[in-house]
Amino acid sequence: MRKFIFCFLSVLLTFVFISSPSYAANPSGLVTIGEDELEEDEVELKIGDKAPDFSLPNLNTDKMEGLKDYLGKPTILFFIQSACYSCLQEAKAFQEMKDRYKEKINIVAVGVDLLGKPMLVTWASHNNITYPVLLDPIFSVPEKYGFSYTPSSVIIDKDGKIAFIHAGFRPEDVKYFEDKIKELLK
Repeated sequence: MRKFIFCFLSVLLTFVFISSPSYAANPSGLVTIGEDELEEDEVELKIGDKAPDFSLPNLNTDKMEGLKDYLGKPTILFFIQSACYSCLQEAKAFQEMKDRYKEKINIVAVGVDLLGKPMLVTWASHNNITYPVLLDPIFSVPEKYGFSYTPSSVIIDKDGKIAFIHAGFRPEDVKYFEDKIKELLK
């Protein structure tokens, strides 16, 4: 029964989101995080900048994890909301990348879900997400990275520097991520 309710709610939220005028005007599926868009005086990371560290609880272990736990190999860090259809597409594409590259790369999702841990745990389980999902309902990490929309992503090199910045998601975007990962693994 729980799976049925979750599926029903997911389909309903996806339908509402996709049929909304804002989706039609924004086909990359960006969903606002928090209340406002970025202000000019807020963070704007650039390629080559040191990636901001953070500490957030892992949804599966409740252990606090930070960027320092993932240094040493290329890391895709991306920000998601469970009701965001583009986030789900990106999460599944990154799961396929993780399955291909295995231990050569890290993939870490940061859930900025106001619905909290139970919703994200169900979302990750239902979608067979095996990489870490960290919980950030107060949007502290996207703010450090200068993002105000989901999905938003960065690739961080093995030394902790920003190597790639991306907002939104379309299936063809996977190639850009894959190309940058291959470059960083050389």
